[in-house]
Amino acid sequence: MKRFLIFSIAMVVVATGTALGHSLLVRADSPMTETQIQRIRENCVEAQSTLYQLHASDALLRVNRGQLYETMSTKLMEPFDSRLTLNSYDASGLVTVAADYDAKLTEFRVDYQQYEEAMSRTLAINCTNQPVAFYDSVADTRSKRTKVHDATLVLHQLIGDYKDAFEKFAKDFKETDK
Repeated sequence: MKRFLIFSIAMVVVATGTALGHSLLVRADSPMTETQIQRIRENCVEAQSTLYQLHASDALLRVNRGQLYETMSTKLMEPFDSRLTLNSYDASGLVTVAADYDAKLTEFRVDYQQYEEAMSRTLAINCTNQPVAFYDSVADTRSKRTKVHDATLVLHQLIGDYKDAFEKFAKDFKETDK
């Protein structure tokens, strides 16, 4: 989470200049001033460099996290839940959490794809020639990245929920086995 916040803040600061904190709130209601536009132009190279680095690190992180999330579902949850069901155990708590996890995993994939497309569009904009379009595109990309981050938080929560459901199942299993 700290890394996400640092990158988000860096994107805003680099893209708009350090003195434009107020303009982030004003932008939706009023056009950008010439001073704000000039700051974007002046910081264009730095902003693009930061975005390229972020894009590369996010791609690697997405692959690693995506594989981990996928493995949790296909190699752990699904086989375990199937075995329990085949052996006539009540795995309803585990199955419910696993289904929620799979739905959120699908949402994570879609959110990441939208973020990737937005980032690619942002990187294609020449911020020296199109500073307002660049600023707006960075804001859109940031909001899509936030959705990806939120999806990962929910996935982690669901992993914890699955652990809790497993522990409840194990406790109930031990009690009925006695």
